[in-house]
Amino acid sequence: MRRTMGHIFMALSGLVLALPIIVVAGASLNGGRTMLFPPEDPNFARFVEFFITETIWVRALRNSLIVAFGSATLAVLLAWPLAYLLWAKGSKASKMLAGLGSLPFALPPIVFGVGLGFMWAFMGSLGAIWVGIVSHATLFLALPLVTISIGLQSIDRAHLDAAATMGATEAVTFRTVILPQTLPYSISGFFFALVLSFNEFIVMFFVSASAYATVTLQIFNSLRNGYTPTMAVAAVLFITVSIAVFSAVARWGDLPRLMGADQSRN
Repeated sequence: MRRTMGHIFMALSGLVLALPIIVVAGASLNGGRTMLFPPEDPNFARFVEFFITETIWVRALRNSLIVAFGSATLAVLLAWPLAYLLWAKGSKASKMLAGLGSLPFALPPIVFGVGLGFMWAFMGSLGAIWVGIVSHATLFLALPLVTISIGLQSIDRAHLDAAATMGATEAVTFRTVILPQTLPYSISGFFFALVLSFNEFIVMFFVSASAYATVTLQIFNSLRNGYTPTMAVAAVLFITVSIAVFSAVARWGDLPRLMGADQSRN
């Protein structure tokens, strides 16, 4: 009985999660300009419009990709020395730096966005696309910091002792032992930051200053003209990217450990 109830609960949970996705995916197939469900005259014209023919959406998608890939790369590059210092030294200074690196992610996005907006305006850089990259890298720095730290903690100390016994320098040990064992965790942190940056709206709203639009900003701007099927195409893209990235992390990364599972119970 208990097992049956568990299956029913899981089925209902899956249905609740799937229904909005089904509605959005169906609405994206509307042939006209009105978002309806079930779709009228279903075809892929809105997908062609979003990815190829409509300049405003193509430009927004390009900006989103630039900001997402740039900020995720920068976040990993900033997180690595912080995580390594925290793991190797464990000093108060390294803990403080790691705490500061994680702080933006803990703040309400609107508070962080307003603060960044004032700072970039004061520096005369508000509205530059590199500002969006740096802002998102700072906001999502905590993600690769956590995943890389978990990867460093998972390294078997016996491997480090063996490398030291064989005369390996710190640089050789880092290149041949530490880096290969933490690579899946670095990639996982990169993709976590990339997905969240791709979907983020609030901070980008304050730092872009209407000088450019990402897909999320373009959806917001287009709401003045009402709901259109092209917005649903953007939503389908967000869902697809998220599912693809998290599936890849689950397949090739150590997802149970990243989710906090206790490996000692296996």
